[in-house]
Amino acid sequence: MNKQTELASSQSNNKLMKKRTIFLLLFLIQAVLYAQPRYDSRVFKPKNPKTNDLVQLMYNAKDKDLEFSDEVNANLFIFDNFKWTKLILPLQKNSDGLWTANIPVKPSTAFIGVKFFQGDSQQPDVVDNNNNLGYAIALISAKGKPQAGSYLAEAAFQSPGITGGEMLSYYTNQPDSLEPAYLKMLGAKESALLGKNYVNYFQDFMNLQKLGLGNEFPAYAKKFVTDALANKSLDDETLGVFYNYANSRMKDVDLAKFIEKRVYSDFPNGATARFIAYNNTMGVSADQAKAISAYEDFLKRFPIEQWRKKPNNQNFIYYAVYRGLGSSYFDSKQFDKFISLYEDLDFRTGNELMRWNIMRAYMFKMVSKDTLYTISEAIMPKLIAQKGDQSYKEDFDTKAQADANVVKNLDDRLFTHISLLNDLKKYSEARKYFVELSENGKYNNAELNEINLQVLEGLNDDKQILPLLEMSARYNAMTPRMFDKMKSIYLKGHNNDDKGYESYLASLKSDEEKAEMKAYVEHNWVNHPMPDFRLESAEGSFVTPEDWKGKIVVVDFWATWCRPCIMAFPGMQLLVDKYAHDQTVAIYMLGTMQTGDYKSKSVNYVRGEGYRFHLLHDSVNPKTNEQDLLFKQLVPLFGDSSIPRKIVVKDGRIRYCSGGYSGSPSKLMDELSLAIEALRNEK
Repeated sequence: MNKQTELASSQSNNKLMKKRTIFLLLFLIQAVLYAQPRYDSRVFKPKNPKTNDLVQLMYNAKDKDLEFSDEVNANLFIFDNFKWTKLILPLQKNSDGLWTANIPVKPSTAFIGVKFFQGDSQQPDVVDNNNNLGYAIALISAKGKPQAGSYLAEAAFQSPGITGGEMLSYYTNQPDSLEPAYLKMLGAKESALLGKNYVNYFQDFMNLQKLGLGNEFPAYAKKFVTDALANKSLDDETLGVFYNYANSRMKDVDLAKFIEKRVYSDFPNGATARFIAYNNTMGVSADQAKAISAYEDFLKRFPIEQWRKKPNNQNFIYYAVYRGLGSSYFDSKQFDKFISLYEDLDFRTGNELMRWNIMRAYMFKMVSKDTLYTISEAIMPKLIAQKGDQSYKEDFDTKAQADANVVKNLDDRLFTHISLLNDLKKYSEARKYFVELSENGKYNNAELNEINLQVLEGLNDDKQILPLLEMSARYNAMTPRMFDKMKSIYLKGHNNDDKGYESYLASLKSDEEKAEMKAYVEHNWVNHPMPDFRLESAEGSFVTPEDWKGKIVVVDFWATWCRPCIMAFPGMQLLVDKYAHDQTVAIYMLGTMQTGDYKSKSVNYVRGEGYRFHLLHDSVNPKTNEQDLLFKQLVPLFGDSSIPRKIVVKDGRIRYCSGGYSGSPSKLMDELSLAIEALRNEK
């Protein structure tokens, strides 16, 4: 090779080396960028805080949305002991114009995120979360070493799905996915810090690894769990964590079976064995006898008394098992066994068994009333005795909420039992259970109030009837028959003179009830054009917008299959009777969304029940062949397609709209009357 060739070769190699160097630099720059968090840590002081430092917020609002705020608060998201917690801190403005506050940290605090806001924390007026990138900082230990959980938190702060919970509310829009290389790096660093308590955050740790490793993750997860199982001294809790992950997340049947075998060997009566047995019991067979056998075997192996001596968070297991067993006993008519379960049940489980089985059987006539009475009468006192056991406390944020739920559910179960007793003319027993109702439950249900009236009449207890009617009127929970009874009592005491009856009736309603009704009606005013229509009546004639001119028109959308619609009929009848002689008010019951011979079904039902309604039929949509042409045009106004739905129309526009049924005929009459009179009196 001559010198010229050597020189050319040398220059070529130099160029190649430069290209490789440039490529390597670009790669390193890209890797560094991947390893950079998106959040801003400059609002924290010191720059690299330790868990024993005084950590401060130093927020400069200049050129930000909060610049001109008189009050700034900090919503802190603190990752402590591998869980996110939230804390609200008010900030003070210092002489430099910075908003400041001291942040409480603990030796277990690993990471802090913050967003600044003005106003209410739930619905703030203004928020600064660094344009959805976040303000945050990781802490180091008092010895200056990385804090366990800090890398996991760094990833979770930017990808909230990793740990979920409180972090999901930090961002106004969920941030874009992080680069896998960055997540893989964080996962590797967190892995190096794993301590003995990693089972407490194992799921979150694996979520991070899954995002970072991608296709490599399944092999990583299996190796991690398999290597961990090599430790022969693992406790029951740790084995439970691995079993759940292998069974539910990895879907590795063989690995799950391997862990199950070890659990049954090392901790045969432990919590994990209980969960595995429960998992194997639920849905074991569609055959009722086999299902019952599986439930009974589970309870023999893991009796609830054993769990109650050392309770943990597995109450849901017994709730599900007893629900399944109780329903199976009931459906197979093993009623003695169904009743015997109540010796073991708490209020929460007993309430659900009674709701699903007794109430359902009563409503749908699945069991004779005499048999149902025997069952219900045997379990009702036991349910009442358990009402203070606090078994609902885990389902609610506060004790007050849990207690209110118990009261409502007990009222509902008593309603069913009292209704059954009334049907069987067991009036003395029914009256005894009225005492167990809450004050609200005694008078707030119009249907139950009428049953109470029937009970008092059956007992010939005339002295209690008028007080009942007056309290029912106060709660605005009256049926047509109760109004008739009240008026007859009033006329009897006033020489058949009804001159002061309406004033008397109005005086019984509480101011609270009147204010609530007024507020409800005010909330439901609308102003929407009424679509054109041509609706057939029960008599075969047709109604058009021309027929409604100069009138205030109430339209009730209903269907024969809609139970709440049917339950509202007594209230609509009260309204019809009230305006029967008023030529400026028209009230129509408009059947919609029905199938088959809907005309005959509607007419026969209404007339068969004795209601005096003006019936209309919704038209059939020619495009879909469904009987909903007018109703579906109004769904955008309603917001959904549920019924019952009431509208009030005046001068070709829908002015009032409300949905559902409160359960009180008198309330429904008052609501629509208030709307009618307001429209009548408007200028």
